[in-house]
Amino acid sequence: MDFDFDFRLHADRSSLEGTQYVEFLPGEDLKPWSPGSRYVHEYTFCLFEGIFEKGIPEYDHFGSVVIAKPQWLPILCDITNLASELQTAGAHKISLPYGATLAIQDVFERDLIKNQRALAALVSDLCTWIRDTLTATNCIGVLGL
Repeated sequence: MDFDFDFRLHADRSSLEGTQYVEFLPGEDLKPWSPGSRYVHEYTFCLFEGIFEKGIPEYDHFGSVVIAKPQWLPILCDITNLASELQTAGAHKISLPYGATLAIQDVFERDLIKNQRALAALVSDLCTWIRDTLTATNCIGVLGL
């Protein structure tokens, strides 16, 4: 497998290339491509998807799930801790909470320092969006592939 990671948190559908994105959307209406949604490329999401697999028993990479505000608290804690570890890792490899769907660790480690820094920025941006969104709604939907 050979590809480049997309470490952007997309806020606009027009910036997406293809449809292989996990969508985070405010509220419980799981209608794809909703206004206000944020998108993370599938390969990049798989780098920390294990957090969702661990924290949400009904989570499915290929399905949709509504996650209530109380369920987000431990997920946000794990994502925040991951961002902090990535930001201070330097050239040291940290253990990522890879998801079970795609084996992409080797590709990520080819340019470890650059990829760890970029992933740190993405997960920090995602945490900020989740926190801000949860001030206006009681849940956030996650739409898989």
